[in-house]
Amino acid sequence: MSHPILRMCVAVSALGAISCSFAQLSSSSGASPTADSPAIAYSSSRALPYPEAPPPNVDSAGADPAPPSGLVRNQRPAYAASRTWLFAENGVGAFASPLGIGVGVATTLSSSLNVRAAGNFFGYSLSGINSGVDYKGSLGFRSIQASIDWFPWHKSFHVSPGVLFYNQNRVTVHGGVEAGQSFSVNGATYYSGSADPVTLYGNVAFRHISPMLTAGWGNWLPRKRERHFSFPIELGFAYVGEPPLTLTFTGVVCDTPADVNCRSIDSDPTVQQNIDAERKKYQNDLHYLRFYPILSTGVTYRF
Repeated sequence: MSHPILRMCVAVSALGAISCSFAQLSSSSGASPTADSPAIAYSSSRALPYPEAPPPNVDSAGADPAPPSGLVRNQRPAYAASRTWLFAENGVGAFASPLGIGVGVATTLSSSLNVRAAGNFFGYSLSGINSGVDYKGSLGFRSIQASIDWFPWHKSFHVSPGVLFYNQNRVTVHGGVEAGQSFSVNGATYYSGSADPVTLYGNVAFRHISPMLTAGWGNWLPRKRERHFSFPIELGFAYVGEPPLTLTFTGVVCDTPADVNCRSIDSDPTVQQNIDAERKKYQNDLHYLRFYPILSTGVTYRF
């Protein structure tokens, strides 16, 4: 808050500058200043004593005086020029993706950066018959992911590099063939021996740590103060590499249902070659899972 005397000095100085300009113009034209000229008026105004009463724009309560006419007072901005974003906003969310059902938390790092972490879980079982083999399969997903959401235009769109770790995702299959029943491996037909019926075991496992990259729309932590809920959606992938497939058959195989020419699977190189060829066909199908697809959508809440 400026003092009234300072404002009066500013006003007087401004008038003085204007008077001096007129005086210079007058002297350059050859006219001498008179008592009514601006120069004399400026000099006499400076000689006037400061009035005893406060100027009319100062109230008796000592409040901020109104600015003199023609002067504009500096105004404060409506909002602070900067704020601390680090961990200033927090939220939780739930979503669904090919990684399973996810539950996570998020916090802010800056006006355009969030960091979030989530756990994914999912389980599924199925059974059936394939090429004469009765099987039961289980799909178990357990993983943790962490991502940084970058909003390049401070809008809804974001790019999110991240990492998938503690990846316990796996597919397991157990199966078998009853004694005397036929099954096929790589196009070759065998019969399960009664002495040791054929059993099957298969397993697909993924890397424990994999990089991720997604992009999408929606902010876990909306920047508008009145908004708390958000419905983000994102699309991307996790590079998990080519998951190795384990496929093994054990037991005794025969050429006929009557246990003719029976032998152990482990001791027959032809059967082993057919099993390995079958495994490679399934392995080729898993080649496309190197870039594990991610499409997620869910709901989040900012506290």
